[in-house]
Amino acid sequence: MRIAAIINARAGGVARSSPSAVAARLSDVWASLGHQAHTTLAEGKDVGRAIRKACRDPSVQAIIIGGGDGSLSRSLKHVVGSGKSLGVLPLGTMNYVARQFGVPFDLARAAAALADAVPTAIDLGRVNGRFFLIRACLGAFPEFIRSRDDARRNGGSILDGALAGLTSLARGHRVIEAELDGPDGQARITTSFLMVSNNMCRDSDPFLLERERMDGGTLGLYFGRGAGPISLVELGLQVAMGRWASNEALIQGSLPWLEIRTSQRKPLVSIDGEVEKMEAPFRFDILPGVLPMLVPK
Repeated sequence: MRIAAIINARAGGVARSSPSAVAARLSDVWASLGHQAHTTLAEGKDVGRAIRKACRDPSVQAIIIGGGDGSLSRSLKHVVGSGKSLGVLPLGTMNYVARQFGVPFDLARAAAALADAVPTAIDLGRVNGRFFLIRACLGAFPEFIRSRDDARRNGGSILDGALAGLTSLARGHRVIEAELDGPDGQARITTSFLMVSNNMCRDSDPFLLERERMDGGTLGLYFGRGAGPISLVELGLQVAMGRWASNEALIQGSLPWLEIRTSQRKPLVSIDGEVEKMEAPFRFDILPGVLPMLVPK
């Protein structure tokens, strides 16, 4: 297999090592298994440029992204429709996608597993034209993520980031007033947490988010029953324990499409862990089987 590996040199798992050593180790593993691989280290906008170049190369069969969930998510706009398979090396913080597909966290083992992986068609979610692999969130969660990431960028640990996120919520958080429009009708809600996932979530290990499957052709809708701080704490504690399907603080359901209109014109949205402001209303849909994902055997 001919592989183009693009490594985000700013990813946490790369920053803790030598970027050039990471690239050399990957090349050695793939060469020993008889695969042709070209590894590129890139930062910022150069990551996207490297991915676009690999997508245009007719000899490349698989594109492997080394980074976190955000790096992988941002690659989707280039990879979808290119005919290339997509793989991930877990070099980020949470690495939800790698966990979902059983990619080893040891770099050499991950490289070997992806080289022997089977391309498997999976679904993607989409919101206002932006693809996502995991979820999109409104309300308190994007505020938590933004404060957490600010602390991490300033040299804080994962724990420091979590404490910064919780502190920001304790000072106050955005309540979402929204109108939901889906196949079964309309509803008005007021909540501190709203999430749309790529397929339905199942109960998992603490602090993780796993989907029941990645080819079910459905979106998962989750929102908190209340909007106050007590409701948010209750919801957060259950989520921290990995409870999604059995979380009594959440109202949940599955649907193929959804439109969300909010009282805010341009609220904060967290998409696969990346926070941005996005113009409302939000049109969500599911794209069944559009991405060939490298899934270890």
